[in-house]
Amino acid sequence: MSRLFSYVTPLMIVSLMGVIMILYGLMQLGRENNILQFIFGIPIALGAAGFHFLIRRVLHQHTLNIWIVEAIIVAALWYQFMYVW
Repeated sequence: MSRLFSYVTPLMIVSLMGVIMILYGLMQLGRENNILQFIFGIPIALGAAGFHFLIRRVLHQHTLNIWIVEAIIVAALWYQFMYVW
């Protein structure tokens, strides 16, 4: 169970959302501004996955600490997106 929680973390969920954006952008290329979902989904997916593995390496694969740090980062990014920009 710990192995599952070490890979399914808040940043990996954000990375999954980026992959979904890419796929949604590829499915409906004809719609207006839908190519932007494809273009913006790539850095979201790669950035979140890369940042997850960086945090995982820095915290020596301690699952609880990874979840705490990533939850704080995702919450801060969500706050920035929803209320600041």
